[in-house]
Parts: sequence; C-alpha cells; structure tokens
Amino acid sequence: MLLNGASRPPRTYRTSEQTKASILQKAIELFNENGTAAVSMNTLSEAVGISPGNLQYHYRSKKDVIRAILEALFKQFDVIYEPGKEPFSLDTLRRIMRLNFDLVWKYRFFYRESAALLHADPILADRFREIQEIRLEQQEALLKRLAAAGRVRTVLLPDEFHKIVHMGWVLVHTWLPFTESTGQSIDEEALEQAVEIMVQFYEPYIGDQS
Repeated sequence: MLLNGASRPPRTYRTSEQTKASILQKAIELFNENGTAAVSMNTLSEAVGISPGNLQYHYRSKKDVIRAILEALFKQFDVIYEPGKEPFSLDTLRRIMRLNFDLVWKYRFFYRESAALLHADPILADRFREIQEIRLEQQEALLKRLAAAGRVRTVLLPDEFHKIVHMGWVLVHTWLPFTESTGQSIDEEALEQAVEIMVQFYEPYIGDQS
C-alpha cells in the first residue's frame, strides 16, 4: 500500500534486444573472470537480474550464449579489417594489430578455451572455421594487393602468401595463452609488446618502401 498519496514509481522495461545485450555483456565478464565451465545458466540469470526462464527465452543454453558472443566478436573484427583510405604502412599495421589485440583481451575466455569450446560444440566449430577461412582469404588477398602495388619487399611465390598469412593468424590466436603461461600480467605494456611482435613478423614483407 502506498502512503501519503505517493504515486507508484514507473516501471522500467528493457526491450528484447537490450536484454540480450545485457546477457551477453555479463556472460563475457563472467566467462573472462571464471572460465565458461564455472558459469551456469542460473549463475548468469542471477548476475543479469532476470529469471532463469527469461534467460532461456533468449538463449536456450550456454552454448547458444557462447555462439552469440562469437558472432559479436566476428562483427567487431569486420570493422577492424574494413579497407582504409590511407596508404598501407607499418603504422597502419600497428593500428590494426592494436585493435586486434584489444579484442583478443576483451574476449579472452575464448582464446584461452578455444580448443575445448570448439571440440564441445560442432555448430560453433563449423561457424568458426567458416569465418576463419573468410578472414584468411581476406588477409591473403590484401598481401597480394600490396605485392602488386610494390608494397612487398620480397618476391613471394603464391604458396608463400598463404603460409605467411597462416603463421600470422597462429601468432595472434596463441599469444594470450602463451603469455599468461609465462606468468606475465596482461596490461598495456603486454599489449604493446604483442603489437610489436606482429609488426616485426610482417616487417620483412611489408616494411615501408623508400
């Protein structure tokens, strides 16, 4: 019962998209902090402040949550690799790599657990392989365009373009678990070191031309 004629405060409602965004954001935080195995759907619903039934209305299982998170990651990588208007240089590479490693850190649970997550979920694995192949083809095409424009220092055989891009991809995707295995904290310095490792890797091929 309301006293003194006070009016009932208006209820606030979240749209379905706002609720889904809140679920994914909280899931990322919990997965990053605790690992995916330690976070149940009940834990997630409590953290978001919704009922388990409401959570399952949006995402039926934890696998569905992880799949949705990976789609968000893929979209953010799409933005990073949109063709820019400026001439490609090592500074361009530094900028792209820093944005890249920022996303690796933002979604660090996946890079820590990718092998197990992909093994446990064939649907996720198929989608990841699909996106991975697209990304590798895009990066290989970029390297070939740079070579055609005289921006590659070394004459490369067709198969070498493929190998260089794959080695770069492996470096990025294994950097986080390797760095954490050494006991190094992931901070601003560690992220800048990661960027410079990638610049050093690509510099023999796409270093600035005189």
